[in-house]
This record gives sequence, C-alpha cells and structure tokens, in this order.
Amino acid sequence: MKRNDTTTPSGADTRRTPLRYRISMVMHLLDISHATVYRMIAKGDLELVKLGSRTSRITSASVQRIISGRTGQG
Repeated sequence: MKRNDTTTPSGADTRRTPLRYRISMVMHLLDISHATVYRMIAKGDLELVKLGSRTSRITSASVQRIISGRTGQG
C-alpha cells in the first residue's frame, strides 16, 4: 500500500487541524506560560475539556479565537 506524503505512519492526515490541543502545545502556539494557560481557562478565554481523571485538552476553536483576536489588534 502506497502512502500519501501528507500522512503520518499511522495514516493520519497532517494537514488537518486537531480538534483539541495539549496544554504544552497551547503554551507553544500562544507563546505563554503554563500559569497563563490556566488563568485563561479560569477566565473562560480557553475551553478545557476533561478526557479522563488525569487527561485534559484545550479546544482548537478557543485557541483560534485567541489567535484571531491577536491578529486583529495592531
């Protein structure tokens, strides 16, 4: 079976935006600290989704809202 260049070895398409991000990825994308991520969650700026007792993710839609708001500001 031939693989497409845009897929990972597991077959996932790398061009799609994930639905949820790890906290560490949000820190990287927004260039903010761990504490700032949690402050933004507490304020409601970022949406946290609990996936298990020790697993949580941030929705990509809430991250995109933050990024869009930053680009609108000069």
